[in-house]
Amino acid sequence: MDYTKISKDTLNHLYECHKSLKNSPLDPTLRSLIELRVSQINGCSYCCDLHRNEAIKLGVDEDKIAKLAQFVTSNLFSDSEKEVLAWAESLTKLSANKKVQNTNLSQYFSDREIVDITICISLMNSLNRLAISMRDE
Repeated sequence: MDYTKISKDTLNHLYECHKSLKNSPLDPTLRSLIELRVSQINGCSYCCDLHRNEAIKLGVDEDKIAKLAQFVTSNLFSDSEKEVLAWAESLTKLSANKKVQNTNLSQYFSDREIVDITICISLMNSLNRLAISMRDE
């Protein structure tokens, strides 16, 4: 079924919310890494391709993209990026974790950025779940 047409108005609200993050003070390359990592965790191949290509267009090094799943041990990622990606993993795996990990995001980001990071993660999880459940990948 074509869920993008069946519930177009509702889905457009999600897309508009996602587009509004472009007005965020978040670095677009960081946002692309968040969206790609969440999509990797969720196994959404469509979204992985989309966000990988977006990251490349934004100038993210392909080695960094290739090492995204190993961000914890890779020296390609800054401490702030590692913190954000750990937060993304914690929220994406929330049902398995049963709790949210402690975070030091405030050491690197403003309150607005922390909220926008969390919204970005939440929206990407929603969009991944829609894409996975409603289409054959």
